[in-house]
Amino acid sequence: MAIKIASYNLENLFQRASAMSEAHEGDGRAAIEDHALANTIVEKAVYSDQDKEILIALSKKYGWHLLNPPSNALVQMQKIRGKLFYKKKTPKNSPLTVVASGRADWTGWFELRKEDVTWMATYNTARVIAESNPDILILIEVESRPTFRHFNEQVLEAKFGISYPHYMVIDGNDGRGIDVGIASRFPIRDIRSHVDDQYRDVEGQSPTDTRQVFSRDCPEFEILLPGGQSLIVLPNHLKSKRNSTFSTNGEEDEATKRRRVQARRAFAIATAALGRSGLVLVAGDLNDTPDSGPIGEILKGGFADVMDHPDYPKDRPGTYGTGLKSGKLDYLIMSPDLKAALVTTGLERRGSYHPNTWKPFDTVTGAKDEASDHHLIWAEFNL
Repeated sequence: MAIKIASYNLENLFQRASAMSEAHEGDGRAAIEDHALANTIVEKAVYSDQDKEILIALSKKYGWHLLNPPSNALVQMQKIRGKLFYKKKTPKNSPLTVVASGRADWTGWFELRKEDVTWMATYNTARVIAESNPDILILIEVESRPTFRHFNEQVLEAKFGISYPHYMVIDGNDGRGIDVGIASRFPIRDIRSHVDDQYRDVEGQSPTDTRQVFSRDCPEFEILLPGGQSLIVLPNHLKSKRNSTFSTNGEEDEATKRRRVQARRAFAIATAALGRSGLVLVAGDLNDTPDSGPIGEILKGGFADVMDHPDYPKDRPGTYGTGLKSGKLDYLIMSPDLKAALVTTGLERRGSYHPNTWKPFDTVTGAKDEASDHHLIWAEFNL
């Protein structure tokens, strides 16, 4: 039976953090880092003097301490109980202080401001999916399961006449609402999460002083195929490659090291899954190129990406931007048994607006209408 599987970075369906939009290319990256730093600090049991200085500097930047904080601030504070900041009304030059001594003194957190995705971008996202029409779709950067349900019923089915009866999204470790999931025409028989997997960042580090492996999660979805076989799919979205560089001594930067740890763990999970089924797929936005060290941690032991197939586009193998080799970020990495069943493969790029490189859909008239800056990668198997 021919079964089509695809992976697509949706870049969110209805809402996206403003800091992640092109309009905030410069300050957006800083806002994402500030958001992560502030949340890391306020989770501490005790705030050091340095922690307080950082929070004060960030509050002056985003206005968290104000009675009416600016509504357009890219990072916003949600306060439920207690007080974090204090500043006397008079005199005007009174210093801003952090009055909470630690996590127990107040309840709250920091969020990235959200903005709506345009209707045409959402429509074109559905059009990309409908044109490729996969039986199993790996979802990358999707807000939540209820959000996908609305998209499935009100856009995919209502506008294009297709839908997925089985779907699941796992809320992961990323506070920006960019999670991973799956949509399938076949039943999801089993789900296993690895959201809490830990690793020691430094050799010899205390076993209690660890970090979470995955930026989102690396769930295992076991799909029951019509012939009775099980397909185990591992969606993943590795640590962002943005701003990844090598230091002058040639050592990997922190982002690349993190991707390597994540890729190594994903491969270990995939290898263990072979004990339950020979059909295993590691898929998603892995944020690095096939010749990189991190991706090399998965492309071994007989596992291979569908780009090795003769049908895969060789002129522009990338899955991001204009499709250059350096933009090969999205993968369908197959176990040996799954590779043996591969029939054909390809990319659906027409939801991305690069008219000088390829002809987009007629409903994609500019960058604002793009379904995504990523391209859907698909493969057909005889299973």
